[in-house]
Amino acid sequence: MKKLVGFIALGLFVVGLIIYIITSLWIGSDVRRYCKTAKKYYGGDCVSSLSEMVDDRSMPFKDRNTAIWALGQLGNSKALPYLTKYYTGVIPEKESINTGISQHEISKAISLIQGGLNISAVIWRHNIK
Repeated sequence: MKKLVGFIALGLFVVGLIIYIITSLWIGSDVRRYCKTAKKYYGGDCVSSLSEMVDDRSMPFKDRNTAIWALGQLGNSKALPYLTKYYTGVIPEKESINTGISQHEISKAISLIQGGLNISAVIWRHNIK
């Protein structure tokens, strides 16, 4: 019986580890894709181009909110001025990423940039420029 419980525990650990790795790689892939898109519009490095996208009022809110998410994932303090500029501190219970700058996304991004735990970043962040 103990062996069976051990095998089940090991199996659950392996499945959890596989899910963690796949999710982390997926997040990294999304960040790279959003960086590539932002660089196409604004040039420069990933953080500066995504920051410019956040600041560009001609861009749809969905794109600006995606840029905010990607900046949080990157965790680079160079993005803080762009994020704090739009942060009101009032996070509505429900908000659409299509109709305005998401205070929830900004809050999460600022937290990650200021040292919040981002367990997926160790898998992919080392090769984003």
